[in-house]
Amino acid sequence: MPRYKHGKQKRGIDLGAFNRMLEKVDRKGKAAINTYAYSELFIKSMLALFFWTGIRKTEAIGSKPHRYVCPPCKRRPTAIIKQTQAMPGIRAEDISLDGQWLCVRAEARKHGSREGALRLHLSFPYVSFIVEQWKQTKPGERVWPIPEVTAWRIMKQLDGKKYIHFFRFNRITELCSNPKISIAEICSWTGLSVQTIESYMERSERFIKTAAEKMKEQYAIQNG
Repeated sequence: MPRYKHGKQKRGIDLGAFNRMLEKVDRKGKAAINTYAYSELFIKSMLALFFWTGIRKTEAIGSKPHRYVCPPCKRRPTAIIKQTQAMPGIRAEDISLDGQWLCVRAEARKHGSREGALRLHLSFPYVSFIVEQWKQTKPGERVWPIPEVTAWRIMKQLDGKKYIHFFRFNRITELCSNPKISIAEICSWTGLSVQTIESYMERSERFIKTAAEKMKEQYAIQNG
């Protein structure tokens, strides 16, 4: 399990908070962040992709396979060695335009399944950054070729308590909070199982809101 210095963030952010984060990328002089020679467009487009899609970091930027050790726990008395799968990352050919929709195909990790490309409407704030970065990418190349540790370091300068995987939590929570979006639709978007999505729903306000509406209907009938 990943460990976070400030613990897992359990409160999401809205567009206003995300905009303030992006504004820090533009700072100059002493307040400027270290971009590690990456352009402002590169960083903004990468963050916009994570904010809107909620895909995993390595699904976007790619990764090499590496081995890691799971220490003993209550369920397992001995440590075991696991190996992550290699991820290609998003390449120029994985992005396309369909009218007013930007289509982004990203391979799902951890035995997940995402059958089709994710679709972002061009009217969404900051999606234009993704489009511009994609247009500047040569065929066959990754759109966001950046090491995981560098992406992490840039993120920590923008918000010391946040991490890139936070955007996944943020998007899934937003999807789960919308009663008009079905569990099947959320599973299709995220590549997660029904059981995992249901656990997210339990932490969102979706069930609280629907329970409140049903109580209102019940007592309105009784008092009618």
